[in-house]
Amino acid sequence: MIENIAAYISSRFQNSALIEDIKGSYPKPRFDEDLQMFCKYAFNQKTPEDGFDELAREITYHVGELPLGLKVIGSHFRGLSKEQWPMEVSRLRTYRNGDIESILKFSYDALCDEDKDLFLHIACFFNMEKITKVKELLGQRFKDLRQSLHILEMKSLISIEHTDLEDSEYYESINMRNLLVQLGQEIVRKESVREPGQRRLLIDYTDICEVVSGYTTITGSVVGIDSKNWLSITEKSFEGMSNLQFLRVKYDLYHPNIISSPGPLTFISPKLRLLDWSCFPMTSLRFINNLEFLVELRMCYSKLEKLWDGIQLVRNLKHMDLTDSRNLKELPNLSMATSLKNLNLEGCSSLVELPSSIGNATSVHDLRLFKCSSLVELPFSIGNLTNLWKLDLRECSSLVSLPQLPDSIRVLNARNCESLEKLDCFFYNPGILLNFVNCFNLNQEARDLLIETSTVNFVVLPGKEVPACFTYRSHGSSVSVKVNQKLLHTSTKFKACILFENEVDNETYYFDLDTLCVYTKTNKDCILLDNKGEDDEVGIQKRGLVSCRIGSEWRFSEWYPFITDHLYIFEVEAKEVTSTELIFYFEIFDEYSKAREIKECGIIHLLEHHVDGNEKMETIEKEPKVHI
Repeated sequence: MIENIAAYISSRFQNSALIEDIKGSYPKPRFDEDLQMFCKYAFNQKTPEDGFDELAREITYHVGELPLGLKVIGSHFRGLSKEQWPMEVSRLRTYRNGDIESILKFSYDALCDEDKDLFLHIACFFNMEKITKVKELLGQRFKDLRQSLHILEMKSLISIEHTDLEDSEYYESINMRNLLVQLGQEIVRKESVREPGQRRLLIDYTDICEVVSGYTTITGSVVGIDSKNWLSITEKSFEGMSNLQFLRVKYDLYHPNIISSPGPLTFISPKLRLLDWSCFPMTSLRFINNLEFLVELRMCYSKLEKLWDGIQLVRNLKHMDLTDSRNLKELPNLSMATSLKNLNLEGCSSLVELPSSIGNATSVHDLRLFKCSSLVELPFSIGNLTNLWKLDLRECSSLVSLPQLPDSIRVLNARNCESLEKLDCFFYNPGILLNFVNCFNLNQEARDLLIETSTVNFVVLPGKEVPACFTYRSHGSSVSVKVNQKLLHTSTKFKACILFENEVDNETYYFDLDTLCVYTKTNKDCILLDNKGEDDEVGIQKRGLVSCRIGSEWRFSEWYPFITDHLYIFEVEAKEVTSTELIFYFEIFDEYSKAREIKECGIIHLLEHHVDGNEKMETIEKEPKVHI
């Protein structure tokens, strides 16, 4: 085989040194492996298709022992006609064989101008980013972004990673290999080696410092700046950058960003779509006069006290993150922020209130107020956020009451809200998860609301014993329950309550809802089910099937602490009841897979409906309904 390859190359190049190179330095087993890799991406099989054998061997030799190169070049040739192959092979010969940068650039050069532009934006700015975020920031720049991403993926210049999180969130992200990232960044650098201000994208720290320091006056070509280190800027640093769309300055703990002139910035491009500046050194963003195109505002650890005055046209703003901006005292009017999806105010400890105009931001689905320790109340208009599904109020230590929240809420975390007394609201969303750990100031009316709301799938709140409304109560981890004979061979629902024993070592341990198990025992036969309802037979016969329904509709990677003097209340469903007496056993494990002791437990029958053999819902009216 090696002799055949050498003969073919000889007929093409008449180069005896090259022939000897093939024979001597490219061992046959390795060459066969590389040829298979090339064919895998070019033909979707291990061997060349008929009529392509010689060309496939020449390409494999030219690329050399470069797995990424073989993948990229193979993907480039996939789908080309038989007439196109010789022309592309001829073009490949002009690139240095065995040189990875040259080989990869061959595939880049074959792209159309728009796909090249997207490749460079990913290499310099958007690698490892979610596709949804890239579409938000680049969608208007490209005619068909999704199609361009597909082409880059088919050429093996990027890969699309699929992630399915436990909280039901699914997303796709872009992954570009490091060698391809380096290729893209080098292509951008060569756009103007001596004048960095004439490049579209700036990523080299030295070049960025030169541009923002004013040493170069030609900056109109700059579209994006991504600085990995602190910047010393002047009030005129961004003057002339009329096309700037993406500005990212990373956080540096030891070298904070500074302004080397007494005045604030005088200009920043009205085309700005991304402003991501950690440790921003100014107290406001009043220098930004036009925010119409802004999609993402991320100013973590900033010195901001306010953002801007009046009403800004921010209808394209989708993400706002002001994490740990501890001097922030107020938010601006958000009447026009109708596209805002995520609002992160974690650690904004000087923030006293949210503006009532937040009720206009009806697209918000994730609101994070963790450690907003000066926040006293939420505006009533928060009830207008009909897409809000997660509200994080942890350690809002001054918060006294909650207004009516939107029915869309799925997760409410008010852990360590030590001043919280009143809940002026009801919870209507079936399956909602509520966390009121260490909220010891909750009044009795609020506690009764949490305990007696039937739609709550899981709630934890302070309490020293199982409430009397739980008909069946017991010390330890098991409780016996009487069931109406009419419910035999049906499915029926219960509400369960458990309390934990004191920890001997005084350490705080945590559990995931997935580790909470409930099982029943009848006539020495028992069935263990996890909280997804998947059964694992322990005994001889399947009797008294029970599943804990926490997270059956939505699952969240939330960890809850094992804390004494707290009630943990959740819904349980018994499938196919086979006895008029059921014994419920509860078992739960911490993050080290150690079972934790249960002090008390209780059960009440939610006699609302049952499912018969034909899966039809029938209401039972023989006994009164109990709403928990």
